[in-house]
Amino acid sequence: MLTQVYFCISLASLLFDTVFAQHAGQWIIPDGAKANFTDVYNNGNSLTWSWEGMNHSMSDLWLTSYDPTLSYALRVASNINITESGTLPWTITVNDTLIDIDDRFCLRFVPTGTDIFPFQADQFPSPAFLILQQGQPLPAATDSTSTSSPTPTSTASSQATTTASSFSSTSSSSAPPPPSKPNLSAGAKAGIGIGAAAVFFIIMGLLFVVLRLYRRVKAASNQHSRGIIPEHSEGKPAMTPSTVPVIRQISGLHEALGDRRHPTELMVKQEREVVCELPG
Repeated sequence: MLTQVYFCISLASLLFDTVFAQHAGQWIIPDGAKANFTDVYNNGNSLTWSWEGMNHSMSDLWLTSYDPTLSYALRVASNINITESGTLPWTITVNDTLIDIDDRFCLRFVPTGTDIFPFQADQFPSPAFLILQQGQPLPAATDSTSTSSPTPTSTASSQATTTASSFSSTSSSSAPPPPSKPNLSAGAKAGIGIGAAAVFFIIMGLLFVVLRLYRRVKAASNQHSRGIIPEHSEGKPAMTPSTVPVIRQISGLHEALGDRRHPTELMVKQEREVVCELPG
């Protein structure tokens, strides 16, 4: 039973791809001579669709999903006479959410006034192409996919894998290498440490010399000022009037000192030997 289901799905996919191949040759842009998913565009790109004459007269141009199970359709233009070759400039405008679900699309001509659903074989579908989100880089080679048309159930996964690998290779080749951080050697680190220690000791030595000079200057200043300013020693008893020496003043000018201080007797040195006058 399961084998029969797979056979039916494969047969439907083959018929679907055969219809695309029959009508794709009448398209110029996207190129009908190339395989499906060869052309890749960005959402928001401005381009010009072009085609050869077809056997419909007045038709509407629709942008639809490649997968027939996804009911997405966007009317691009209305009332186009497609019995002759023609062109149509258009700016791609697709919902980003739909692109995330499935980025495979195609163009279809539907007679004006008829419904787009369900998809029919006489709607002149264009070759299937990819629409990526705006600003997303395009793969380097858009024809790198398989020339055989994949089944609707496996195309999304295979195309997503191919696109992701192309994007990763492009980004890896274009991204600049990260800047390398400079690393100091052990000798450089040791030199920096020694230099810092030397500067520290020099500063400390200068401070010591300046402090010593300051102490010397202060000591010399105190030595010169001794006797000019009376020193008051803490802890010594104050002089009372009884201990203060009294200077007695006498009238007249003393012949020795030339001042009015009272002369005092000189100290008499006592001699051990007694000298006596000889008798006369």
